[in-house]
Amino acid sequence: MIETLPSPPAANDIVVSAGALAKFMAFQDQLLGQSQIVWGEHCSECAYPKCYETCAFYTPRPDLHCRRFEAGIEPVEAAGAARLHRIRFRQWGKLEGRGAVSITPAAKVRARDRFDALVAGAVAPAPYALARKVAAQWNEYKQARAQRPSAPPHRALTPDAFAVETWAADGRRQAFTLTLLNVGENTSRMFQRRFEAGPDYQRLTVPIGDIQSQVDLTAPFLVQIEPIGEAAGRDVVFGICDFVSFKREPAVKLKADRDARPVKVVVWDLDETVWTGTLAEVGAQGVRTRPEVVAAIKALDERGVLQSIASKNDVGEAMAALTGLGLAEIFLHPQIHWNPKSQSVARIAAALDLGVDSLVFIDDQPFERAEVSASHPTVRLLAHTDVAGMLEHPWFDLPVTPESRQRRAMYRAEAARGGAFQSAGDDYPRFLRDCAIEVRIGALCATDAERVYELSQRTNQLNFRGAKYGREDVQLMLARDPDLLRLTIRCTDRFGDYGLIGFVVVDLRRGEITDLFMSCRVQRKRVEQAVFAWIAREAQARGHALLAVRHHPTDRNGAARAMLEDLGFMADADGQVWRRETARPFEDSDVVRILAGPLAEAA
Repeated sequence: MIETLPSPPAANDIVVSAGALAKFMAFQDQLLGQSQIVWGEHCSECAYPKCYETCAFYTPRPDLHCRRFEAGIEPVEAAGAARLHRIRFRQWGKLEGRGAVSITPAAKVRARDRFDALVAGAVAPAPYALARKVAAQWNEYKQARAQRPSAPPHRALTPDAFAVETWAADGRRQAFTLTLLNVGENTSRMFQRRFEAGPDYQRLTVPIGDIQSQVDLTAPFLVQIEPIGEAAGRDVVFGICDFVSFKREPAVKLKADRDARPVKVVVWDLDETVWTGTLAEVGAQGVRTRPEVVAAIKALDERGVLQSIASKNDVGEAMAALTGLGLAEIFLHPQIHWNPKSQSVARIAAALDLGVDSLVFIDDQPFERAEVSASHPTVRLLAHTDVAGMLEHPWFDLPVTPESRQRRAMYRAEAARGGAFQSAGDDYPRFLRDCAIEVRIGALCATDAERVYELSQRTNQLNFRGAKYGREDVQLMLARDPDLLRLTIRCTDRFGDYGLIGFVVVDLRRGEITDLFMSCRVQRKRVEQAVFAWIAREAQARGHALLAVRHHPTDRNGAARAMLEDLGFMADADGQVWRRETARPFEDSDVVRILAGPLAEAA
């Protein structure tokens, strides 16, 4: 936000919360540039300057401005590198600026802000009449400058959206309207959107296309931010209030080592991404799929990568189009509505019980990718133009196994389990018994080696040591050792087959589980109780009074520690080994039926 001059003193009596300040800074870092609208304080009821003579509510500040805001547009002193302003509203006060859609590169924005602050400081001590004259001329210069296109060497930047950032300093909620309206010959053209400031950081981000459909941005227009209802006394901090251009992501480029982790879910946009054309314009019969996208969707499905949809469309028409193209069954929990895509991504992750950091979001619109990234910084992003080469990227370097081919069906079965549980009442153990869960424990064999490798790469939460096996590591484990068990864990129930969901290494000489990782899909279904009870019996048969478990904490396997605590294990002083009496029963371990011979058939 750029305030009109002369600028009031900085607001040094306010401290923006650390969480809100971090989000102001994060959004600023996402921008390639902004329009730098010159904002001023205005009255929603009067017409300046005649209102100074006729309005009974005219109560001047020391600068003789009407107190539309208590102290004008105040820079926030303790905002660090964030450019924030505080407004304490009075009755009928509103923000208004003249339209400017020319985008200034971010580096030049920062330089102009610094110079603007220097001019404000120089003007402030001058006599009032002189200060007013200089301020008027400087504001007109800034307005004209903001409307000029960027000169070389800067490339022409185009706006992606209009953004308004807010944080309520007084902790109270206040509704506002953002209005853009043409002036002059096109006075009937207007865009309006409601938003709210509150005790948490809030941001309204309106795609540029939504505004252009209502307002001619090439003609003169006004931008207004006005409180709804009684706002006198409300104290609000504003961040960026501008047309903005988002940074474009480099095509399929790793940003950090953690980005090399395999992807579990791909979330697709539809219009101009999965297919060419806009569904609302050409209809379900008019869209044409992109061949490289269809090939990628089918290959990912083979590799066990789950897929979903985040699209702003009519759900009935979109599903009809996907059905007609033979793709509808591939997508789990599709989110097709008009809400922000960041919400869609969050709902998909929650429905699949996965972290958002395991998702990749693909969309042709830079705005949509930026909107998702702003809410979910760990979601990886691709443009539609990246699809042709995506299958060769390390994110998608996953083996094709019987389990990977069945992963989508397994998640659909899990949804059926959830539905059955909802209708079964509150007796969860009884519901589990009715599910007829069976676990088969067997020795690692060559045909399971690829799946064990894949499971070690994918499993994070219930990976007790955080181990990531290479294929050669698994091959070495195929050698038989009667005292060192390398066991696979498979699970089925009446809804379907979970497949190979776990791997455990047991050192019977020491009575110790040296490694264990298990899919979260079976967690809290008493599978862990049954498996640990079986291992404890085998350890006890070898004369061990205690069963030990190796655990190495990572930033992602807190669920493994929680499982050990729930099962009654106690940690040694260093937290690396957890122990429990082998003779002590595991509660509800009989809910699940274990199918295994002695020592898993002499593993």
